[in-house]
Amino acid sequence: MKNKLALSAGFMLLTGLGLTFADAAKKTAPVQAPVVKQDDAKIKRFKGILFKLVRQDEYLDEAIETLDSAGGPVGAENISALSVGLKAIAENLNRVSALNKTEFSAIQPGSGLSIYTNAILSYSRKVNRKAGQINVLVAQLAAKKKKASMRDAVSSKKGGKKIRGKGLTQLLAEKNAVEKLSGDVKNLCAASHSLNATSKWLYIASR
Repeated sequence: MKNKLALSAGFMLLTGLGLTFADAAKKTAPVQAPVVKQDDAKIKRFKGILFKLVRQDEYLDEAIETLDSAGGPVGAENISALSVGLKAIAENLNRVSALNKTEFSAIQPGSGLSIYTNAILSYSRKVNRKAGQINVLVAQLAAKKKKASMRDAVSSKKGGKKIRGKGLTQLLAEKNAVEKLSGDVKNLCAASHSLNATSKWLYIASR
């Protein structure tokens, strides 16, 4: 009887100690920090690149609409405004190309980011096509303005007065504005080609 009581007391003591150690282990177990994906920062940057490209794509649509409207931009002031807009787009595309190069040097193949780099490449191709379309439209505008200015200049010299509301000063201003626009479009096309190339290599590196 005494042996049974001793065994029971010992069992209870061991059980109590076991529960105590278990509670202590629970209390002292290290708290696991939430796992932060290493690619989260890159995804955020890629989304930022995409946002920039979408905005430039929209701006190019507006430029195409202006150039493709009946008669195109009228007057040196409107042509100059279009030129400023296209110059800004080219600068933004060059910034995106620089971002692509930075990401290219750090990206790892098979990282699961190709869905974003593929979207970047898709928009870059759209931008490149639209830049080419603008180049064609500006060339047509330049030819049209040149023909009209030559005709109006001759008429103005003969009559010694404004023809169709335009004098030589206005004709010269439009000529200079169109030449500036043509130069800005060349820079735009160069920027879009660079963007397309860097986006392509970024996508290839991410696959």
